[in-house]
Amino acid sequence: DWRVGMVIAHEIAQQKHCKFDTELEAITVGVRVGFAYVTLGVVSSPIEGLTSIEIKPRQDGKGEFFKLNYAGPIRNAGGTAAAVSVLIADYVRKKMAYAKYDPTEKECLRCPGELEDYHNYVANLQYWPSKEESLFLMQRIPVEIAGDASEKREVSNVNLKDIPRIETNNLRSGYCLIHSSCIPLKAPKLWKKLAVWGEEMGMEDWNFLKQYLALQKKMKAKGKKEDGAKISPDYTYIKDIVAGRPVLAHPLEPGGFRLRYGRGRASGYSGQSIHPASMVVLDDFVATGTQLKVERPGKAAAFTPCDTIDGPIVKLQDGTVLKLNNEEEARKVQKKIVEILFLGDVLINYGDFLDRAHTLIPAGYCQEYWALEAQTAFEEKDYNKALLTNKTEMTEEELKKIFANPLTNNPTFFQAQAISQALGVPLHPEHTHYLTILKPEEHITIIDWLAKSDILSDKIILPYVEGEGKKRLLELTGIPHKLSTENIIIEGDVAKSILHTYGHNKQPFSRENHKKIRLIYEKSKAKDQESILTLINKTSTTPQRDKAGVFIGSRMGRPEKAKMRKMTGSPHTLFPIGEQGGRLRSFQAALEAGFVRSSYPVNHCEACNITTPLFRCEICDAPTKKLKHCKTCGDVEDCPHEPWVFKDWEIPIKRVFDGTLKKLGMKIYPDLIKGVRGTSNKSHIPEHLAKGILRAKHRVHVNKDGTIRYDASEITLTHFKPKEVHVSVERLKELGYTHDARGKALLNDDQVLELKPQDVVLPCCTAPGYPDEKADEVLFRGTK
Repeated sequence: DWRVGMVIAHEIAQQKHCKFDTELEAITVGVRVGFAYVTLGVVSSPIEGLTSIEIKPRQDGKGEFFKLNYAGPIRNAGGTAAAVSVLIADYVRKKMAYAKYDPTEKECLRCPGELEDYHNYVANLQYWPSKEESLFLMQRIPVEIAGDASEKREVSNVNLKDIPRIETNNLRSGYCLIHSSCIPLKAPKLWKKLAVWGEEMGMEDWNFLKQYLALQKKMKAKGKKEDGAKISPDYTYIKDIVAGRPVLAHPLEPGGFRLRYGRGRASGYSGQSIHPASMVVLDDFVATGTQLKVERPGKAAAFTPCDTIDGPIVKLQDGTVLKLNNEEEARKVQKKIVEILFLGDVLINYGDFLDRAHTLIPAGYCQEYWALEAQTAFEEKDYNKALLTNKTEMTEEELKKIFANPLTNNPTFFQAQAISQALGVPLHPEHTHYLTILKPEEHITIIDWLAKSDILSDKIILPYVEGEGKKRLLELTGIPHKLSTENIIIEGDVAKSILHTYGHNKQPFSRENHKKIRLIYEKSKAKDQESILTLINKTSTTPQRDKAGVFIGSRMGRPEKAKMRKMTGSPHTLFPIGEQGGRLRSFQAALEAGFVRSSYPVNHCEACNITTPLFRCEICDAPTKKLKHCKTCGDVEDCPHEPWVFKDWEIPIKRVFDGTLKKLGMKIYPDLIKGVRGTSNKSHIPEHLAKGILRAKHRVHVNKDGTIRYDASEITLTHFKPKEVHVSVERLKELGYTHDARGKALLNDDQVLELKPQDVVLPCCTAPGYPDEKADEVLFRGTK
């Protein structure tokens, strides 16, 4: 709770718990402690990110205000916590009776100018607010946000230089981060909390956030708003696009990913799912783990596959329009696709909307909604199974199959219609189309076209003339069809659903019925009042819901990539090998030379009477005595001449190497073990050679901080099957997985298990020549 951080900060600033030399010191420590509470004390931002707090006089002489100096490490706290640190400081300011910041016009203008330069010349900002947004905030934030210069580059606008109360003309990373990725970006989340308890905590000075959010929404939409629509397009995610990152869909554009609420096994917080066939038709640009920046609910998400949501609808080279239901279908037609008409569903969990304080937006009608409505209607009508089977003329087994798993078992059109009429629920979404996208006049075109068609038992044959544009209407609404030389053919349940949508449930068409249906759309076209869905339900033999809902724009962010992080030369250890290591910096070359000359610490083993660079003797394994090197006195424990803790000297590399092998219990060592030319740390302490030998054996490499780094995408996972993670049932039982997600005893490798909170699934090494080895074995030998 942010309020706890605020109260803690105030109490420390009041010196309730301990005394400080000055009030400013008490305030600074208080704000830092409150900030540390919000970050759970796991990052350095409260000390290194918030570098200092100053108290400055107002221009009118009416009191003093807080000046908060931020630096680059503030980013470690995350945007929300960094923004809260400003709230905490302002809470302390008000409680300690300090005045509000009074910015000048130039100080306000400096903010958008500096943000633009920082974004263009230093680093790509996660969120770059518009000039109007920056000026709005600068004029209202009650404390001054500042920071030390972090870049050599100065602000480019000469009019924004040499401002009296701003100490530097250079760009300031901390200042830019707070004014971009923190307060502006996290304003919805800040206001969500402040709207509840802001007045209670005396934070009324931040009520301007409500007006700011309205301004932000307007700027994100670029002033555009769909006629009569409550949802405005948000262009933020494509504003800073870079080359090589494709845009998959523009804001609210029909055909983009259709919003669907829910969560799969491999989705969750900042993890969204799309159909595997969608990944295929996008030429595998989007793979498991690929990061996409999305229009809503904001930020970015890692994408994973989910095969129980709707797949894409595509157009092939021969004019055929298909809905792809699985990856195999997509692979078969991948090379023939000329256009992706609909990308399919994107599965987003409710928690992402809650976390980003984003209003819930309408989703398209889908199978799980239909199943819940049908179940509710069944209970309300007090039906029993026998009565429902009688009313729908379906067997009990057929009904059980549909309702037991509505995500994978879709009814036929006549089954869906029978259930709808018996229970009074809308038509199943499998048999509705994206007809709400069209305008009334476009519906009239389809109605007139249907009147000229040939209707067979389960087929509609429409006359086709190239260039008329009628076929495009079928494509835009996602209606699957085939194209012959002079006709367009709609078959099966799709044909039945189209006929019933436009009220033609009897064959052939009656001229009177056609005129009646046409008139409904013509009247709406003249009045322009009724929604398309209302018109469809006036003509449809069965009620329908809007299948389209909201389409979400997206673009590729970071492509999925997993690889080991290596230094230049790919060394195995940070042990200096000097010039004796040769071009490859190898220990084998140094062993041939018999010695290595570089900067090492000086340690002495009294038992063996030898000098070694190691802290334990390579011969007897006893601790060594640390010496210092003085140009006057030589190697001594201490002297008055400020000796160095290292010296440039030759070490007997064979003795050190053989002693390390003996300690590891190894007689055979890898053909190539690579070190570094020299060390860069202040004391020139080398890494233990044993680590390098083990890394070379297991073909892994060292990073500059002495760790083994592997860059990989972290994605959400809540459930798994034993066969998917290549772990035996017996081993999983040892780890505590005794029952599956449905409470049944774990017996086979195809059961779904819920991942325990402390567990993580890591990919095993499948590359040839890189066998897996138990981590505990490696760690045990490395720490002997």
